Amino acid sequence: RGHQNFDNPTRVPPAHPTPKMISPATASAAMYIGNGITCIALPRKQLGEVYLNGTQLPVNDEAQAGWKFMGITALQLGATLLVADKVLTGDDKKKMNMGIAAGGAAAAGMFAVNGFCTDMVKPEMRIMNAIGNAAVAGLAIKALMEK
Repeated sequence: RGHQNFDNPTRVPPAHPTPKMISPATASAAMYIGNGITCIALPRKQLGEVYLNGTQLPVNDEAQAGWKFMGITALQLGATLLVADKVLTGDDKKKMNMGIAAGGAAAAGMFAVNGFCTDMVKPEMRIMNAIGNAAVAGLAIKALMEK
């Protein structure tokens, strides 16, 4: 009747629960796994059409092998991050987030200023990858600041 019963307080849940942010490890793993699948699944010609600006050699066995090995490594790293995110706690999780922040920042920097990236990667792919990696680094830094 217009008054609050302080003897029996009840907590009213928020109308919309606050969404939980994706973890830095999950965000990083998603980028690595997505890129890994792309590197493994697409032949160099199709990958080049999507990712590169056309100034590369059309046939290059070394580059083809490099893309495939990079894809395998990315898949392994992504899977490892997903497992580590579930089992690490405390200082170990902090160390993982430091590594994720450093890796994301370094990758963003590579896409922004590395000669290969500036000369041969399509601008929209460079921008997308730089922003994605910077966002992953930001999530990891945010996680480090919260604990």
